Amino acid sequence: MKKIVSLVAVLTVFAMLLVGCDTKFDMDKSIEKLKGKGLTEGVCYITEEECERATSLTNSEIAFMGGKFTVEIVKDYSLIENGDYSKSCTFITFATEEQATNFAELNIEYFAKGENSNNWKIARDGCVVVMTNLDVAMDVINLEFK
Repeated sequence: MKKIVSLVAVLTVFAMLLVGCDTKFDMDKSIEKLKGKGLTEGVCYITEEECERATSLTNSEIAFMGGKFTVEIVKDYSLIENGDYSKSCTFITFATEEQATNFAELNIEYFAKGENSNNWKIARDGCVVVMTNLDVAMDVINLEFK
């Protein structure tokens, strides 16, 4: 009986590990899945020069919203729906998790004040913040959107 209980416990732990691996966020896989659902590339900042521009724009945005911090953008990749830039999913990779957390919290707070005409939702995983107003993106991406 003791061996059966031990075996069941080991199998349960193993099954939980397999399920846990499946739900881990992977930005590149999420982007590919969304492209498979018909989204196309929008505005992307990938090169060092582009990321410097994105950093400058984002820091201006943060100051406008009342934030008392700055960030550094490592990558900013957007997908759009049907060529409409107002319907998008943007993956922003920051230099640190702290920057990502501060940015996500500031935007959630700002949008909660009613400044969210496009119904943006935000999620964060590590250094990546995902901003979207697309149901398909929220369905595909394994993160909790607020």
